[in-house]
Amino acid sequence: MTTDPVDWDAAYAREVTPWDLGGVTPLLVDALADSRLGAPGRALVPGAGRAYDAGALADAGWSVTAVDLSVTAAAYAGARFPEVDYMVGDALDSDPVLARTRGPVDLLWDHTFFCALPPALRPRVGDLARAVVKPGGLLASGVFPLDRPDDDGPPYRYVPEDMTAVLDGFELVHLGPLTDSMVPGWHRRLAIWRRTA
Repeated sequence: MTTDPVDWDAAYAREVTPWDLGGVTPLLVDALADSRLGAPGRALVPGAGRAYDAGALADAGWSVTAVDLSVTAAAYAGARFPEVDYMVGDALDSDPVLARTRGPVDLLWDHTFFCALPPALRPRVGDLARAVVKPGGLLASGVFPLDRPDDDGPPYRYVPEDMTAVLDGFELVHLGPLTDSMVPGWHRRLAIWRRTA
């Protein structure tokens, strides 16, 4: 299990969720609009929260498994996005996740999952990606907050090189432009890695 010090379910239950945009992240909207993620297949959304992004992927034709620690977020998502297969559990535990996805996926979509993890846990995202993304599949991430000034978090500062450092057998194939985020002065960008081995 994750040794994350944050009680994510308590945050959702108390409605203390400043990372929650209340809808689909614009980076995903744009990526779906320009087909940057490829043809719909199977997708995994770890740290899915209320599942806005997972729901958008499902609406675009993807078969989506969403995972989050929060039963409160899962209840919200289940009522609004019944087409999403939502698993309450630790997304970093790759064996149960892989069992739930019924094999490797074509896409792992990350937004506010990697940046929410204490940096010491980030290598486990690489382990998860190697376990669940099929060869030729993609890991796409809303890289955020690029310009956070310190190491306190969550969210913790996250630049594309941080993800590249934990991904063995993946290559960076797309790096989008800087865009504004919900926090003034913090930016985000879309980055996509393809599994090569």
